Amino acid sequence: MPSLLRKIRLGYMIKYLSGENMEKHLEFDLSCPVQYRWSGKYVGKDAGWQHMERQLVDYELIVMEKGTLYIEDEWERYEVKEGQYLLMEPTDRQRGYRPSKCRFYWMHFLPGRDRAEVLEKNRRNDEINSKTGIRFPKTGILKNIDRIFVLMKQLQDSDLRYMDPMYNGYLASVILEELANQCDQKGGKEEDSLRSRVDEFILNHMSENLSVGELAGHFGYHEKYFSALFKENTGQSVKKYTDARKMERAKYLLLNTDAMVGEIAGSIGFEDVQNFYHVFKKYTECTPTEFREQYCKKKENNI
Repeated sequence: MPSLLRKIRLGYMIKYLSGENMEKHLEFDLSCPVQYRWSGKYVGKDAGWQHMERQLVDYELIVMEKGTLYIEDEWERYEVKEGQYLLMEPTDRQRGYRPSKCRFYWMHFLPGRDRAEVLEKNRRNDEINSKTGIRFPKTGILKNIDRIFVLMKQLQDSDLRYMDPMYNGYLASVILEELANQCDQKGGKEEDSLRSRVDEFILNHMSENLSVGELAGHFGYHEKYFSALFKENTGQSVKKYTDARKMERAKYLLLNTDAMVGEIAGSIGFEDVQNFYHVFKKYTECTPTEFREQYCKKKENNI
């Protein structure tokens, strides 16, 4: 009689795709939302902490905020560093193998399709439907981790506030979709390269009031040509993209720190707090204070 975990694994829509570097990928069908189990945030206060040993009967997504998590399953060891994620599969043994002081968000879930549906779909079509399926590496670096943190914080708040399984399932699915989008590799196209380079520059100069001219000069373009090229390749103006990236950082700071709104505004290059309020409300339809109050519930250290 196969073990419970092995039965569960048979029902998961998961494939291992081998590229040149033999990188393992996971695939899920989101034609219906995943089954959300629980989520939270672990905040380590002791450098001697080590993840417990247990049987993992579902998937666990871990997204690192600070430090390094040393964790292993029955197949492999992982070092998950700041800015990285790990999606662990069901395993007979999940445990830490080295102590560390770290901080991370976590989410447990199961795929939304049962075993019979998955097997039937695989018989009809060996590939997941491109409109409902997602695929991403088991572990990697996130391009916009602030956005993932905000989504996971909102899920955490929803779980505590409403306890609605379907609503939480859709929110958890959105997080996986966002993860897949951030990990999407499109073959090194110019638009992806340009967007990636601009994003990296914004992150490294988040506290500065960046102008389009400064960005264009840094990348060696005339301002008008740079603006036209960026919009053609990304569908957004440079200003709109820069503001959106800064608002993601603002939302992260509002939900994960006790910093005053004025301090947050200054940290992302807004010398005028009222201008920050205006831009923030434009993107979120609420003030920074209202946004913070909406998601003030916390659930920490339960993993």
